Amino acid sequence: MLWFIRAANTGPLLLLVAYRPRQLPPALATMLHHSAAASQLEVWQIGPLSLGETRQLLGDRPDLDHIHQEGLGNPQYLKAIAGQGEARADAGAAILYELADLDLSALSVVRAAAVLDGPAPPDLLAAVASLDTVETLAALDVLSDLDLVRPIGCAGQWALRHRVLAEAIYERLAPSYLSAFHARAEAALAERSAPVIQRAYHIARALEPEKSHKVPTLIDAARESLPTAPAVAADLLQAAVPLLQTGEAQWHEAQVLLAHASLLTGRVRESRTLLHSLRPDSPGVRELDPAAFAEAARVERLLSQYNEAAALARAGLTAVPEHDTVVAASLHTELADIALDQQHYKVALEHAEAAASIKRRHQDTAGEAHALALSSLAHLFSSQQALAETAAARATELIDSATDAAILDNLQSIYQLGFAEATLVQLMDAQRHLTRGAALSRRSGQYYVLPAILKALAEVQLRSGDLGAALATLNEAAHDAKHNDSPATTAILMQARARALLWQGRPGDVEDVHALSQRAWDIASGHSTAWAITVRSYHAEAALLSGDPIRGKWLLLDAVGGAALPRLTTWRKPRWCDALALAAQISGDERLAEQTAAIAEQCVEELPTHGRRGFALRARMRAHALRGDIEQAVLSAQLAIEDFSLRGKRIEACRTMLAAAKVSLDAGRTRDVHTWLSQAAYLASECGSARLADEAARERSRLATYAAEPNTANRLAVLSAREREIAELVSSGMTSQEVADKLHLSVRTVDSHLSRVYRKLGVPNRAALTRTVADVARQTLWQSSFVAGPVV
Repeated sequence: MLWFIRAANTGPLLLLVAYRPRQLPPALATMLHHSAAASQLEVWQIGPLSLGETRQLLGDRPDLDHIHQEGLGNPQYLKAIAGQGEARADAGAAILYELADLDLSALSVVRAAAVLDGPAPPDLLAAVASLDTVETLAALDVLSDLDLVRPIGCAGQWALRHRVLAEAIYERLAPSYLSAFHARAEAALAERSAPVIQRAYHIARALEPEKSHKVPTLIDAARESLPTAPAVAADLLQAAVPLLQTGEAQWHEAQVLLAHASLLTGRVRESRTLLHSLRPDSPGVRELDPAAFAEAARVERLLSQYNEAAALARAGLTAVPEHDTVVAASLHTELADIALDQQHYKVALEHAEAAASIKRRHQDTAGEAHALALSSLAHLFSSQQALAETAAARATELIDSATDAAILDNLQSIYQLGFAEATLVQLMDAQRHLTRGAALSRRSGQYYVLPAILKALAEVQLRSGDLGAALATLNEAAHDAKHNDSPATTAILMQARARALLWQGRPGDVEDVHALSQRAWDIASGHSTAWAITVRSYHAEAALLSGDPIRGKWLLLDAVGGAALPRLTTWRKPRWCDALALAAQISGDERLAEQTAAIAEQCVEELPTHGRRGFALRARMRAHALRGDIEQAVLSAQLAIEDFSLRGKRIEACRTMLAAAKVSLDAGRTRDVHTWLSQAAYLASECGSARLADEAARERSRLATYAAEPNTANRLAVLSAREREIAELVSSGMTSQEVADKLHLSVRTVDSHLSRVYRKLGVPNRAALTRTVADVARQTLWQSSFVAGPVV
C-alpha cells in the first residue's frame, strides 16, 4: 500500500484490477459499483474467448470445436482440456490457486465433490468428507461464495463449477486420501441402494486390502456399462481380474468382457492378446466358449487376418450347443463380413441371411439390421440389384426406428448400413446414418468403429463433391489414428485423402497426393481382397491423372487383372472401365477404349439401376472420340452428365462436362461448349476444386481462340492427340517404322492412325499432309490448338 501512495504522489497512476464477479466479497463489490457509478472506474466486461481466439490460443486442431465448447471460452479450462503433461499440469495448478485459503472442512468437501465426480446432496458429501451435516452445510456456504461449487437444479444437489476443476483437485490427491474417500463413497452409496455402476466406480479405486467379495459388483457394472462407456467398463474389469483365480468361471467371463471392452475402445491388438490368453493351450484354460470365439473372429477380421478370423468363427459355430442363439447369429455375421472381404458372395449371403433370421427371432433390431446390410452388399455384388435394395430398405427401417441405446449394442450395424447405402449410391441416406454413427461412437467412446465410419463418410462426401467436408472428416480420422489397427481402413483413408487433395488441386497438394497414394499402395500390395484391389486401382488413377499416363495404365491393368477386369465384380467394373478408357484415350489405343466401353455397357445392362451408368457412358464417349465420331461422343457425354447430376456426383459431372468440351473443341465443334464450361466452373467452385476450375479456365481460353479465328483454328483441331502427334512426326520426314519405334507402337497402328488423319484433313498423301502442317505452323496456330492429353 505504501508503494501505491508514493507512486500516486509522483504522478498519474493507472491501476488495473482483474476479478471474477461471482467471487467478490460483498463489501468490495459495493465499493467497485459505487466507484464505477461515480465515473471513478472504467469497467471492462471481459467475456469468454471466441472460437477464433481459442484457435489462436491452442492452434488449429480437429477437436477444436469440442474443446471450445467444453472449456466455455475460459483460457485456463481450454489449456487444461487440450494440454498434456506439463501444459495440463500448469493449467491445473493455476486453477488450484483458488483453494489456497480454504479451511480444512471446506477443503474436505471440495475433495469429496471431486471424488464423487457429479452432483451430490449435502448428506452424501458429508459422508464422503467424513464431516457432520452442519459442518458440510457451512463449508458449502463458503465454497458457494467463492464460486467453487454451484447448486444443480432444484433437488438440493451441489457440484464443482466445472469438470476441469474437479480433475485438477482429483489428480493432486495423495493415494491414501483417494482410497479413503472412495471407500467412504462406496459405503455411502451402498446404504442408499445406488446403481451398481456408481458403486463399482468407487470399489475399483478404493485400495482396500480385501475386496474379492465385491468382484460380482464390478463385473455386473462392467457388463452394464459396456455399450455406453466401454472405457469405464475396462477400468472396472482391470480392477476385478487380479482378484480372481486363473481358470475359474468368473475369471474367464471377466477376461472375455475385458477383451470386448478393449476392442470397443479401439485397442484391438490389446484385445487380441487377452483373447489369446484364453485359448485351451494357455495355463489354467480348458476350452474357449463360443462368445470368445465370436470376439476373437471379429478382432482378427479387423486386423485383416481373414483366414484366421473365418477359422475361429467356424470353430465357434461348431462349439455352439444350440444354433438358434445370439452368439450363433454373431458368428454368422462375422462369417458373412469375412466372405464379403474375400469376394465369396454366395457364402456371405448364406451367413447374412442366417444371422438376420436368428436376430429377428430374438428381437435384436440392430443385429438384424447389421445382417441385412451385409445381405444387401452380397446381393449387389452378385448382380441382384432389386434384392440388394430391398434388404437395405428393411435395414433402414430398423435403424431409423431404433433408439440410440439399441444401436450402441451393435454400433457396427449403422456403419454397415451407411456403407451399403453408399454402395447403392443412396448418398443422402448414407450420410445421415454415418453421421449419426460417428456421433454415437464419439459420445460412448466406442472408438473401434469410428475410423471405418469416418472412412465411409469421407467417401460419401467425396462422391458428393464436398471436398472441404471430406478433408475435415479425414483430418478427424488422422487425429484418431491411434484407434485404428486395421490395414484396410488405414490404406483406404490414405487413398481417400490422396483423392481429395488431387481434386482440391492447391499448390503443394501434388507431392502429398503421390506420397499418400504410394503409402496406401504399399499397404495394399500384400493383399488380394476387394479393398486392396480398390486401393491399388486408385493409386493407378492418381498416376494417370497426374501426368504419368503410361505408368497409370499399366498399374491399373495390373490391379484389375487385365483389360477384361477379371478381378472385379459386375458392380465395380464400369468405374474402372472408364479409367482404362481414359488411359486408352490418352495413348490413342482405340482397341482398348472400345473393349472397356463394351464391358462397362454389358455390366450396366446386367445391373441397370446400380449407379454406374454414368461411367459406362463416359467410357463410350472416349471410344467414340478416338474413332472421330464426335457427335456420338457428345451424345454419350450429355447422357453421362445427366446420370452423374441425378445421383449427386458433382465431381464426376464436372469432369464429364470438361471432357465433352475438350472433345468438341479438339474437333472444331463449339456448340454447347460455353454452357458446359460455365456449368463446370460453377461446380468446381461449389466443390472447392482448384484443379477443375483451372481446367475450365484453360478450355474457356481455347474457346475464345476458336471464336476469334474460326477458319484457321479448326484445321488440325479435328485430330485426336495421338493423330496430331503422328501427323507432326510424319510431316517431319519420318517413316511409319520410325514413328512406331519412337512411340512404342506397331507399324500397323501408325498406318491406321495415318489413314484417319488423311480422311479427316482431306489430304491424299504424306506430301499434302506435310504442306498442311507447315501452313498451320506458319500461321502460328499449332501451339494454340494443340493440347496434349484429354480432359479427365
